Amino acid sequence: MPCPVLHRSLYDLSPGVPMDAHALKAGLTPLFLPVPPMFERWMGYAGKSRFVAFYWGTCDELCFLDDGLDSGTINSAAWQIFREHPTVSLHFLPYDFGSAELPARHWLLLHREDRRFYVGEPARVERFLEEQAHPEGKPSRPSAVKATITLDECIMLAGNIEEVLEKELSPEELMRRLAEQHTACSELREWLERLG
Repeated sequence: MPCPVLHRSLYDLSPGVPMDAHALKAGLTPLFLPVPPMFERWMGYAGKSRFVAFYWGTCDELCFLDDGLDSGTINSAAWQIFREHPTVSLHFLPYDFGSAELPARHWLLLHREDRRFYVGEPARVERFLEEQAHPEGKPSRPSAVKATITLDECIMLAGNIEEVLEKELSPEELMRRLAEQHTACSELREWLERLG
């Protein structure tokens, strides 16, 4: 249910933005909230999908994205800045996008081409993203093939995963990523100040 307390200027900021019939049919709720022009970049999304969802996860206090093909973490600082802005939080009042303590009961879905936000329950948004990513149906896996590995293979895989997880970033890479995050947060703050 959209937030009933809206300022007329919010509608004026996104005139004529169409609503996606597929999203509406899937039971997703459109938000009448202007979409920042660089929202996905500020959040750290580099994919090409038409739709991408954002939400807070309970795993190590991280924020996540999902586009039906890929998922990953996003710029948690930018997500918090956006979420806590008075105008944005007004639109988000009826929804629960999660926190460090509780899983999200709603996901924020961005239609990247139409520049429109939608909100839906996680299972509904995931199903919608899957349908958008695979319009002909989900690619099937051969049912006769079973994946069986030996204990040695399992131990080897666990060792490889551990190596990847323990790999440290170089100081230069860490500084580059921090600078990107700082720039994204600054640009987002500037855009939100103009929003009101």
